[in-house]
Amino acid sequence: MPGEFRVVECPACRLCRTDPWPDDPAAWYPDEYPQHGGGESVTARASRRALQRAGTAPAPVARALGVAIPEAETGGPMRPGMKVLDVGAGTGGAVMAFRGAGHEAWGVEPSPRAVETARARGNHWVLNGSLDALLHEGGLPDGPWDLIRMSQVLEHVPDPLATLRSIRGLLAPGGRLVVGVPNIRSLAARATRGSWDGLEMPRHLVHYDRDSLRWVLALAGFRVASLRTTPLMGVLPGSVDARTAGGDRQRGWGDALPVRLLAYPVEWSLGLIGQGDGLLAVGRSA
Repeated sequence: MPGEFRVVECPACRLCRTDPWPDDPAAWYPDEYPQHGGGESVTARASRRALQRAGTAPAPVARALGVAIPEAETGGPMRPGMKVLDVGAGTGGAVMAFRGAGHEAWGVEPSPRAVETARARGNHWVLNGSLDALLHEGGLPDGPWDLIRMSQVLEHVPDPLATLRSIRGLLAPGGRLVVGVPNIRSLAARATRGSWDGLEMPRHLVHYDRDSLRWVLALAGFRVASLRTTPLMGVLPGSVDARTAGGDRQRGWGDALPVRLLAYPVEWSLGLIGQGDGLLAVGRSA
């Protein structure tokens, strides 16, 4: 895709953003953007099944699933019939997983194509629109919500502080937020720099590390119960593919499932030692 972008950093809070800011971020999502359509990938199917299992499993099993597969993280034990909201639900895999586990789950997704794909799969619980728009229009089901999930979404949000404050207002007493974002200070990000797959500019507007994610959650009124680095499956091989392509288009071998499976133990190990390509935080109302 055309254009040149860079990452600029605030020296005070270390929060990073894409520069220049795209006039229309939605225009940078190609038709083949995998999170908005097409068939369910093997990894997405595995994540959905793990999340559904975590939605009914005893606490130790749920914790183990969340460590092995970050997409299955629920931030704590799930009691029967919890109200769950997935912000940035994509085609609704997590919504179906929670509903399959017996919870009242809904999703919010601004991409019309993703919502159409969800409904074509029989998932009618993903609402089209941004969270702010649905709140303004009264289109969101009644809360409060026991669990709100934002998986690989906050980096796309132009005003993360305002969005997090809105989410905090939707949570029930004792409710929790689970948020996952790319980690711009991972080992792979530092090694591959502009070739790092987690940048995804200019679709990713804001870029986080551990300190800045903790800071923005605290500023929004959350108590950070936990924060760790995690693997992001495919980011490491995709970054190596881009780095070794010499500035040309990625050759695609980093997306091959066998390569991803071989790389995942390395990505998972990096996550355990605090160098993973992802960040996963659990926040509770302060």
